[in-house]
Order: sequence, then structure tokens, then C-alpha cells
Amino acid sequence: MIVSLTHMSVISHFLLDFLVSFFNPIGPYLITKFGIEIRVLTTFLTLSAAFSSLMQVLFGFWFDKVHSTKSYLITMYFLEAFGIALLGFSTNFWVALIAVLIIRLANSAFHPLGAAMAGESSGRSVAIFSIAGTLGAAIGPVFISFYVSRLSIEALWIVSIPFLVIGIYMLGTKLPLKAVKLNPKFSFKEIFVLIPILFVVTTRSFIMSIVHTYTPIYITSILNYHITLSGMLITSGMIAGVFANYLGVLLMEKIGAKKQDLIAFLGMAISIIIFLSTKSIFLLFLSFITFDFCGFLLMSANIVQAQKILPTRKALASSVSMGFAWSIGDFTASGY
Repeated sequence: MIVSLTHMSVISHFLLDFLVSFFNPIGPYLITKFGIEIRVLTTFLTLSAAFSSLMQVLFGFWFDKVHSTKSYLITMYFLEAFGIALLGFSTNFWVALIAVLIIRLANSAFHPLGAAMAGESSGRSVAIFSIAGTLGAAIGPVFISFYVSRLSIEALWIVSIPFLVIGIYMLGTKLPLKAVKLNPKFSFKEIFVLIPILFVVTTRSFIMSIVHTYTPIYITSILNYHITLSGMLITSGMIAGVFANYLGVLLMEKIGAKKQDLIAFLGMAISIIIFLSTKSIFLLFLSFITFDFCGFLLMSANIVQAQKILPTRKALASSVSMGFAWSIGDFTASGY
């Protein structure tokens, strides 16, 4: 069975980002289970996200050298499935940390590969690719919040089964080779032209990392609401990001990147001020949804810009506008 690169990248982005979105919502459960301090968990989550995102540059550089992506893609499915099962079985905090890191690294490796696969078609395909990941990350928090509240963290191995099945199924599929002719020569000057995009994505990553990491703890520990509310908040914001991802590409084409950046960051600033100034559930949802909508307005647009600048190095360009920028933002957030 032959599956197109775009279809496989979109489906995989949804599924793999679905799993990696579990960590923030179950943060309070991990704190209780292992008896750790809040700052220990939040610092690790941001640092692990930063480290794995930083590795995207190396993954992107490597994947631009290969024509066939099937074996790498299957490996990522297996690693994330193993990691999520290990997280459930973990009996101490260090094993849980290893499980989280395995999942994050596998997910990080997928992003430049998946973006390059989607970029084989068009910029709109990259937008759909981003939407799929955002949708998976949107459904994940509310799913895992209800899942662990009804069952337990120990039952996470059940969640890993579908991913193992999909990985085994993919062994019988065929993926076409990448069409772009590879450029054998590499120069760091190619990356320097992406510095403006790098700055924008880094700043957005710093802000969103802090907000998404602390929101579940803020909702449960400060406002004393149930953990399911935090999961619903994150999911609602991510769903708004689904639409913002696609609209961002269209908006960039009409008004340009600079005006789009201004609108996005101004909207994020106003919405987070409202979020921290109210206990009203309605305003909490409205402000958080607005925050995520403005943040995700730039995601697909930045990737499309980067791939247009480096068309023969789509994976590397994607990794710089995603992973490398995200890692800097996450490292800064962990220090903050």
C-alpha cells in the first residue's frame, strides 16, 4: 500500500503530538505521586522540552540527507509508545524523567522530518501539517486529564497499544522518495538568513512555555479548581490554535509578517493580563483561548517562510524555525 508523504506527515503529527501533550496536565499527579516540589517538575518539563527541541537542528540536518523516511518514522512511533508505557510503570521520579525524555526526543526528531515531508507539496500542506499537530496537542490534555482521573497513571500502557499497532501496520506501507534535489554543500550563512524568524519564534516559545507549564498548577493550586478544568482550558486554547495555524498563513500573505507579528504579540499580552486578573471561569476560558489563538497565528507562517528561504533544506529550515527557536525559548523559560 502506497501512502503519500503529506498524508503520512499529517496523520503522524496528530498522533505523536497527542502523546507528548500529556505532561503538563498530569503534572499535579506526578507531584503528588513522587512527592516532589512544583519547581522541580516545572523546571524539568521546560528543560527537557528545550533540550529535545534543540536536537531538532541535528535531526533536521540528518533528514535532509536521506531519501527514504519510513524506518525513521516507524522508530518514532515505537519510541513514543514505549515512553508513555514506561511513564505509567515508573516507580520513582528518575524513571519518569527518562520516560518523558524518550518521548520528547522521539517527538523532536519527527518534527523536521514531518515538516519536510509536508513541504514536498505546498505551503498550505505545511499549514495542514501544523494544524494536525495542534489538534493532537489540543485533544491530548483533556483526554489524559479525564483518563488519569477515571483510571490511573499506571494504566498509561493501554494508551501505547494503538501506537504500536500503527507502527507495525506501517511496515507494510510504501512511502515515495523525497522529490527535492539535495544540496551537498552546507554553509552556516544559510542559517543566518533565518535569524529574524528565529527571534520571533523564540520570543513566542518563551511566553507560551511559561503559560502552558504553569496554567494547570495555577488553576488547581491557586484558584482551587479541579484538574479537569485546566485540561479543558489547554484543550480549548489548542483548538483555537488549529484555526489560527491556517489563518496565519493566509494573513501573512495579505498583510505581511511584521504586521502579523504585532497583532499576535499584542493579543497575547492583553489576554494573559486578563487571565491573571480574574477568577471567572468564562473570562479564564476567553482570555486563554485568545492567548493561544494569537500565539499559534505565527506557527505555520514561520515554517512556510523558512522553507521558502531554504527550499533545498526543508528539514533543516523547519528545525531552525521550530526546534532551535523553541529550545532557546524553553531554556530561557526554565531559567525564568
